Amino acid sequence: MILRAIGNIETYSEKAEPLLGVFASRKWLEVYGKDITIVGIYKDEHQLVGGFYYLNTKKYGLTFIKLPPYTPHCGLFFTSESKNKSSINNNSKDVITQVCKHFSELKPALIVLAFSSQIQDLQPFIWEKYKVVPNYTYRIDLQRTLEEITSNFDPKNRNVISKAIKENIEISENSMNPEDLYGFFYNSLKSARANIYSKELKNIFHTFSDATNSFSIVARKEKEILGTVFCVYDKENCYYLLGGVNKDSGVKGVNNLLIQKSIEKAKSLRCKTFDFEGSMLKGVEKFFRSFGPELVPYYTVNKAKLPLELLLKFKKRELF
Repeated sequence: MILRAIGNIETYSEKAEPLLGVFASRKWLEVYGKDITIVGIYKDEHQLVGGFYYLNTKKYGLTFIKLPPYTPHCGLFFTSESKNKSSINNNSKDVITQVCKHFSELKPALIVLAFSSQIQDLQPFIWEKYKVVPNYTYRIDLQRTLEEITSNFDPKNRNVISKAIKENIEISENSMNPEDLYGFFYNSLKSARANIYSKELKNIFHTFSDATNSFSIVARKEKEILGTVFCVYDKENCYYLLGGVNKDSGVKGVNNLLIQKSIEKAKSLRCKTFDFEGSMLKGVEKFFRSFGPELVPYYTVNKAKLPLELLLKFKKRELF
């Protein structure tokens, strides 16, 4: 097994996108330009059987490895030609061992990576003293009828949505241009005191987004924007990527209504799953839970050099 850098995004995405969807697509990875590192997993010199990606940055002379902003996982995929369960398990263990070795050899001061929910066996990272931490997202099965989906909403959620509808809110699709979307979400993230990666955020709207991979749902009242949701999607899944509301409007239930409309839009696109794309903040988790989704675990691996780890134990005890 050989691991080496891939210079051409298309080489990776051609194999990975059918398995992982939109976050392994060429257009999504181009959001990060030359900042992203893509590594191929080769069976021999020429046969690509897997791959993954990450950002490798330096600050204060230290190396930091992390996920690209707004991306839920590191895009790890691998294939096996065997149908024997033992051989499949052995191949999985070998791949994860090599991936772990790759990161360890980089000797980063800090590494924080997440893997897709498809990746369950991360024992090699545990053996190498990484912290393997469960995280959670929520998903809604869109193959059910809309009536079945909404019947699982918390009654309080349904009531709030009904009241919002009575406010004569105008709902529109894709009615904001890329610059307006960027401005809205930049300000929304800023007011929430969330991390803002302005270059990548702008690239999502200006270079990635089109009618084949994303949509926005906007709520207005008397031409005032009350809130916006932005989702990305592929043939299988729709992901709630960004959402924000105008808290000064005084209109309640806007975000609830926007998510219901996003679920309806995802169903119309024939997506099979609506993914809330991470639900780890307590208040956010409670809100997403009110839509009656299924809780799905995924894993992060974290490791820091000792002085930095001691500092992070105070600030990020849940991770270190």
